[in-house]
Amino acid sequence: MSLKMKNISFITGMLMLFLILWGTGSLASEPDGFSGFGRSTDIAPDDSELVFSYYDGDDAALYTVPVSGGKAELLAKPEEGKSFLNPTFSPNGEKVAFVEQWETEDKRYSQLRILKRKKKSVAQRVNTDGYVTEAAFSSDGKSLYFLKAGTYKNYSPIASKRPHDFDIFRLDLQTGETKQITSKKAYDMSSLEVTPDGSKLMYRTYQDTDQLVFRSIKDGKEKTMVPMGDFASKAPIFSSPTLSPDGEHVVFTDVATKDEDGIFVYEAFRMDIETKQAKQLTSFYEHVTSPTFFHNENKLIVTVDKNFAGRDPEYSYWQIRMDSEKRKRVSIEMPDELGNG
Repeated sequence: MSLKMKNISFITGMLMLFLILWGTGSLASEPDGFSGFGRSTDIAPDDSELVFSYYDGDDAALYTVPVSGGKAELLAKPEEGKSFLNPTFSPNGEKVAFVEQWETEDKRYSQLRILKRKKKSVAQRVNTDGYVTEAAFSSDGKSLYFLKAGTYKNYSPIASKRPHDFDIFRLDLQTGETKQITSKKAYDMSSLEVTPDGSKLMYRTYQDTDQLVFRSIKDGKEKTMVPMGDFASKAPIFSSPTLSPDGEHVVFTDVATKDEDGIFVYEAFRMDIETKQAKQLTSFYEHVTSPTFFHNENKLIVTVDKNFAGRDPEYSYWQIRMDSEKRKRVSIEMPDELGNG
């Protein structure tokens, strides 16, 4: 093989590796200068509204909108140069926890914050040298579990800097005390949730393969689960797992097929927890991510990226049913002057 052909093969291989890592969230982050909807959403406990991030240039504010669509309402706006990301409702809907993120020339920062909706006040709750990525309320709303990375760097010259050395922490919302729950220093950890019965934590991690972990809150015992299904990538490369309200299924996104350019196409899959068998749920033929269950209906909201292979994402939110192929886009009208309602 000529040197030129070897170089082409190497570059092609590196490009495929980049796309795989991007699809799983290992490289993906909201790009600088991006204006548009953010990736993750959450649904209010009464299924009335959706909370999401919207970028205006480099900064993302939080907004709400009826789950059926309509005019968005500003919920919280950060200082210039900062973004509010990964919002999640408390069990009674009166609070929204989220991550505030910003960066300097040499470092990226994040902290956990909580919005009290009635008082319209935002409180700083966790600000450490570590990097907070997401949070989940306990079933009684008295605690907040969150993921924090010990480092923010790149382990490969072809990869951008990412958070690593993850562990789970618990914040007591009454006393303000923070306690470390795990001592894993995991390379990757995401999609933290509390099971509907409040007895376990669920999260996604990577150890030889992508895995789901269920951890008992009471005694710390863990059960690992790897979905089985007809994935185009053969071994599962899944992201954004979320539990159904009855605790019997997990919906996640994984590789369903490849497009005409050979790029992986991610769709939503539904896995039966008892059998571990997963079946494809959506057929957007786009990049599907971040499924979120309704609490009282057999439906989900998913985020669809119509520009997955492009420089900037083009996110939109869609309602899908669990029992049919019906789907509906959540049409959102943003305020004329963003951040001013």
